[in-house]
Amino acid sequence: MNPQLAGLYDSMERYIDGDPRAYAEIYDTLSGRLRGFLHRLVSNREAVDDILQVTFLKAHLARERFSLRNNDPDASVQAWYFAIARNAAMDHLRKHYRKQRREVKRFAAEGDDLDPMAKLADQRPTIEELGLDREREAEIIKRVQAAIARLPAGQREVVELHKLQGMSMADIAARLEIREGAVRVRAHRAYKALAKWLAPSLLLLLWWAR
Repeated sequence: MNPQLAGLYDSMERYIDGDPRAYAEIYDTLSGRLRGFLHRLVSNREAVDDILQVTFLKAHLARERFSLRNNDPDASVQAWYFAIARNAAMDHLRKHYRKQRREVKRFAAEGDDLDPMAKLADQRPTIEELGLDREREAEIIKRVQAAIARLPAGQREVVELHKLQGMSMADIAARLEIREGAVRVRAHRAYKALAKWLAPSLLLLLWWAR
């Protein structure tokens, strides 16, 4: 039993019964743990904050369906919230992936040949088609993020702004106060490096990882 979770099940019972103080107790106990967990899946701080709020909202709506799953009531409550948080994070990542995939198709239609990954977007299977479970998805995200972290600072910044935040080349140029052509050169070099470091089946995940 974890002493830091002591009383969590009691708070959950009172929360289900409508005690307005119980929510604050649960939030104070679990929010930090959930935030750390979500940050390992979704590195964008603003997105983590949003997903955390979604997690507590979903838990609130489903609170009457909570049930014990093991002999440690307090740990059962934590596990229940973590499962909701993981599902919320995966929903967010899939939504982000679909958005980036549409962006890839738009770039391809416009004839943007600077990004070699754009051509791969229509050839690679979707996340669902890869048949990956959630744990595997999280591991792949870490691998993609690690590859991005290996890039030189200037290239890494362009990739993060372009692919992970959805900024256009022109907006990035204005943000970094450099020529748009220089931004495109950095992007091209970065994508070539990532293509060498990541296996073909992981390349498309760049559009999905945060």
